Amino acid sequence: MVRLPRLALPPPDVPEIDRIADLPHPRAILGLVGHSAAEAEFLSLYRAGTLHHAFLLTGPEGVGKATFAYRAARFLLAEGERASGLSGEPRDLAVAETSRTAQLVANEAHPDLVVLKRRYRTKDKKFPMEIGVEETRAALGLFSKTAAFGGWRIIIIDSVDDLNSASANAILKTLEEPPARAMFLMVSHQPERLLPTIRSRCRVLPFQPLPAADLAAMLPELIPGASLDPAMADWAEGSVRRALRLADPKLRSFLALVDGILQALPKRLHREIDQLAEAVRGAEQALPDMLERIELWLHGRIRAAIAAGDLARAQDLAEFWSRMQESAGQMEAFNLDRRAYVITLVDELSTLVSGRGR
Repeated sequence: MVRLPRLALPPPDVPEIDRIADLPHPRAILGLVGHSAAEAEFLSLYRAGTLHHAFLLTGPEGVGKATFAYRAARFLLAEGERASGLSGEPRDLAVAETSRTAQLVANEAHPDLVVLKRRYRTKDKKFPMEIGVEETRAALGLFSKTAAFGGWRIIIIDSVDDLNSASANAILKTLEEPPARAMFLMVSHQPERLLPTIRSRCRVLPFQPLPAADLAAMLPELIPGASLDPAMADWAEGSVRRALRLADPKLRSFLALVDGILQALPKRLHREIDQLAEAVRGAEQALPDMLERIELWLHGRIRAAIAAGDLARAQDLAEFWSRMQESAGQMEAFNLDRRAYVITLVDELSTLVSGRGR
């Protein structure tokens, strides 16, 4: 087990897209496991006075990018507190639990920090599919103000992948002419999908999946009594977020259901498919969980096809996934029947696997 210092926060009034229910939010976690290279690079640039105005934090979802973003933001925003103390040259990006900055950031009350993300809509009890341009412009308003504490102004975007085209262009304009002592910390799970002009104006800090030993050490610290078994480690794929969610046996049963259906293809397991369709229709998170498992499964088949030299097959699989992602977006946007979507998806997967769809 590792000690992961964090601040206690009251339960949120509404769900948060970047928080697992009943577990600490990344803004309240003060420690960081792994990713020493990213921390060392950031700290080295700080010491040299050459910090870039925008950092793109890339890597798989749930490996610690958002935790690092808040850690780096606290470090910069606490500059004044360090200057008034006798701590000397900082050796890492840690900020004390008693720090005013840590308390303000954890409670979303720091006037020089804005977090841009998809926020829960209480009207229809859903998260929007993307970050709109109005929210983006409101966030960018921070850079038109004087820093309340006379130091840095920081915008965390979690994630930049969720920006729509208008929002991305609004961010790009500021990246082209950044104000002084202003910084973007942008989380990206799929940087290849970003505008090349945004990527080119950022300094990239890559984050790798965490070793199973790190996940095993962190899990009981965040969920007392929890442990990481081999199946969880395999499913988690180096993501602490996945490992934490997999501590829920209901989720593990759901993923086993999805995997069983995929492994049986092209044979259709009608009873199991019906169970899956009902589960996806009845739970908001079930759809993205299912799609993620299918994406991983397809990626494995694409890699196998490329290794076998069957580039046409690999292209068929990639095009299929692109179409299904588009269909999922349309289904959510127009509130269409999830059950029908799941059944159609599995039918088309079966046809694809059998080779009849080529």
